[in-house]
Amino acid sequence: MKFIKNKTVGKILYIILSFIFSVCLIACSICSVIRFTVFNKGFILDCLNSSAYYTDLCDEITDDLMNIGDASGLDKSFFENFVDEVLVREDIQKYLEDFYAGKKLTVDTTNFEENLDEALQKYQSDNNITDASKKSIDYFISEAAKIYAKNVEITYFSVLQKTMLEYRTNFTIYAIITGVIALTAAALIFFTNEWKHKAVRYLYYGVCSSGLFIILVPAVVFASGILQKIAILSRSLNDMYTTVLNSLFIDMAICAALMFVISAVLLVLHAKFRKKVSES
Repeated sequence: MKFIKNKTVGKILYIILSFIFSVCLIACSICSVIRFTVFNKGFILDCLNSSAYYTDLCDEITDDLMNIGDASGLDKSFFENFVDEVLVREDIQKYLEDFYAGKKLTVDTTNFEENLDEALQKYQSDNNITDASKKSIDYFISEAAKIYAKNVEITYFSVLQKTMLEYRTNFTIYAIITGVIALTAAALIFFTNEWKHKAVRYLYYGVCSSGLFIILVPAVVFASGILQKIAILSRSLNDMYTTVLNSLFIDMAICAALMFVISAVLLVLHAKFRKKVSES
């Protein structure tokens, strides 16, 4: 620093500032990535759309309904094309909206029940069935609706909701605080150093080390193949959680790649500033 006469003391202070800059940059980046991925409804919906979640879920609902239908004397073909993927998508989107809004997680099965009631009436008419009582039909529709709601509800989300709401706010605050500290440390390094090529070098160290630290996590995860070993209940849920984690680590890798690009820019600036010093 300009006001520090002892070069050794100044060097130590810049190393400390560079370390603080790096640590805060890492924290800010990780908090930001998590905040705008797993704590973001749009990110989860994108993951659901990019995976085969809806198709697999409709198949699983159909299988469960066929089982209850078979026990009630319905032909298995009745439920083959009954589950409406559009309705499933709408109900899941509403479920996620309630999840991220902190509302009670419930599935409105009104449309499903109405569709099933109409389908049953048509089935009775086509097969000349007249001995089915309204009470038994209502009971069957109620049980089928429970199966539908249970499948639409995303397993573990009801348990995670409170934690998600709490940490979503915290991660936003952490990202802002660590970001401000990182910018402050970077400003002190650059504007208080008489030799700009040295200042840029310290910034390079901070950014590059942050990128290396952040890339380490996705590199270990992808290299170990741990995501392929996940086994969570049904195929649809397994694919969904795998896709979410895979997308999260890819975003972390992209963040690290961005830091490496910034590091390359800083190296170029360092060379230019050093050239100016040598020419002066």
